[in-house]
Amino acid sequence: MSVSKELNLQKAYLLHSRPYRDSRLLVNLLTEQHGHVSAVVYIGKSKKANKKGLLQPFACLQIELQGSNDLKSLSRIEHADKSLALSGNFLFSGFYLNELMVRLLPENIPCESLFQLYQTSLNQLLLQSPLEPMLRKFELTLLAELGFSLDFHDLQQQPEQPSTQISEPYGNELHFVPEQGFVLADFDLSLPRYNRQHIIAIGDGKLEQADVLLTCKRLMRQVLQSYLGKKPLNSRKLFSNKFAK
Repeated sequence: MSVSKELNLQKAYLLHSRPYRDSRLLVNLLTEQHGHVSAVVYIGKSKKANKKGLLQPFACLQIELQGSNDLKSLSRIEHADKSLALSGNFLFSGFYLNELMVRLLPENIPCESLFQLYQTSLNQLLLQSPLEPMLRKFELTLLAELGFSLDFHDLQQQPEQPSTQISEPYGNELHFVPEQGFVLADFDLSLPRYNRQHIIAIGDGKLEQADVLLTCKRLMRQVLQSYLGKKPLNSRKLFSNKFAK
């Protein structure tokens, strides 16, 4: 009697897909076990064999991956849940999260905490929860997964400087300098300046106040841009001015 093969199924979300050779797609997936994965999937030509309909953004999938190299083969796809019906800026925010991970997250490195946060973020988008706190929390967590978490510790230990000191013309405003972190602001007008108390609040995870959220948004844009390079994010073009990043 033959023994049926035990399937190594895991949860995954489609981040991006594009045509790849004859009747195939090249897909980027966020998987529960392996993090960001690139895979090839044969979608077939007949309606019966076509897997393309299953590969929709924001739907939790059950998949099986095969292959030992970096480019896997997606051998099995099932719906674990139906695709979430996002709309408007909530839909665009979902595309923003997907594009960030495709652009920045290395492949084949487990990131279970980010996977769980992504699921939670999608549910918040479905419920149309406030966008800004969710987006900023996701960006901060993604930076931590990349090994680029910001060091807020010294800011809480250092005494504040009087804003009247000539040597510190911007008082307790701060610059963020790559490779150095947060430094007291000076006459360098090419760098953004941030309110020191807002930065401390961000480090404490206190993102409730609108002015702190605005500071966090500006900071995340600066930090992420240093890793994204000059190529712009396509998803940013979708946003209205109110939520433009």
